[in-house]
Amino acid sequence: MWTYNRSNVVMPDDGAPFRYSFSALKDRHNAVEVNWIDPNNGWETATELVEDTQAIARYGRNVTKMDAFGCTSRGQAHRAGLWLIKTELLETQTVDFSVGAEGLRHVPGDVIEICDDDYAGISTGGRVLAVNSQTRTLTLDREITLPSSGTTLISLVDGQGSPVSVEVQSVTDGVKVKVSRVPDGVAEYSVWGLKLPTLRQRLFRCVSIRENDDGTYAITAVQHVPEKEAIVDNGAHFDGEQSGTVNGVTPPAV
Repeated sequence: MWTYNRSNVVMPDDGAPFRYSFSALKDRHNAVEVNWIDPNNGWETATELVEDTQAIARYGRNVTKMDAFGCTSRGQAHRAGLWLIKTELLETQTVDFSVGAEGLRHVPGDVIEICDDDYAGISTGGRVLAVNSQTRTLTLDREITLPSSGTTLISLVDGQGSPVSVEVQSVTDGVKVKVSRVPDGVAEYSVWGLKLPTLRQRLFRCVSIRENDDGTYAITAVQHVPEKEAIVDNGAHFDGEQSGTVNGVTPPAV
């Protein structure tokens, strides 16, 4: 999973490299009628109604229909409908940004991480200015602040070009970070991203990569909630209280 921050994307004239948009409320369905084939009723089409009662109480009833092709199980039909509802209710944000050729570290379908200082309200990503493997110390290009409790991780790029997360043990002078270990091959000016226990990790799934006329590449990605499959299959709970910003307020789309 590759990390993108303000230091490894193309900076536009307005100084806002990440542009966000949100799905319309009418596109966030909270009830779905799922058509499936019932083998216990002569292989006739049956309909399974799936609802999110909390979303209905908050937004009003918004129904859609879907066909579960090849589905001969009521349980599978229910999960298909629940998957559609949770996708539309939880994954509502889209991000667009551009990178140079060296920034293409993924293909459509891959999950990426966005560390946007402007969105979070604090420094969450940048470049490594110096590496001292003996003292396990990294010098960052900007100051960071650790929370008073919880485990903070920093994502780095090892010598194989793969992202690796290690624990941050202490910070001196705001920019000298002592970590649990320095991954092999971490180089100067490589990218870092901060994972704070007080901030929800902002994950997106790439849906398209387009080449621009100036040689850069425009990336579009949709919000990714990794708990969604567990919610659909096992009834897991989604913690909507944890925000991706320090003050809990979601910035408006631009």
